[in-house]
Amino acid sequence: MSALYVIALLIGVTAAGCIYLVSFDEFSEEELVTVTPLWFFPIVFGLYGLVSQRLLRRAADGHGTDGRLTRATVRVAGPVAGLMLLPFLAVKWRSSLLVSLVAAVVWALLLWLFFAVAFPSL
Repeated sequence: MSALYVIALLIGVTAAGCIYLVSFDEFSEEELVTVTPLWFFPIVFGLYGLVSQRLLRRAADGHGTDGRLTRATVRVAGPVAGLMLLPFLAVKWRSSLLVSLVAAVVWALLLWLFFAVAFPSL
C-alpha cells in the first residue's frame, strides 16, 4: 500500500512542477484553477496515506494514538490543525486508504470553497 501513496505523491509533485515551472505561461488563470485538482489531490492522498499508515503501524506496535496529542495540536496550532487532523479522526484509524479518501474529500470541499470565495468569476 505504501507504493500507492508514494506513486500518488510523485504524480502530484511532478504534475505541479510541470504546470507551474514548465508550462505556467501557457495557462490562463481559469485554466490554472481548472488543473489544480490534477496535482493537488494526488499530493493530499499520498501524504495522508503515508502518515496514516505510519500511525497505524505505531498503534499496532503498542505506542497508541491517543487523543491527547490531537487535542494539544489543535490547541496550539488552531483551526488549521483541526482541519488537517479531521480525516484521521473521522475514520478512527481503521485504514490508511479510508483516511486518504476522507482527506481527499475534505480538502476537495475546502478547495472548492476557496475558489468559490476567492475566484467566484472563474
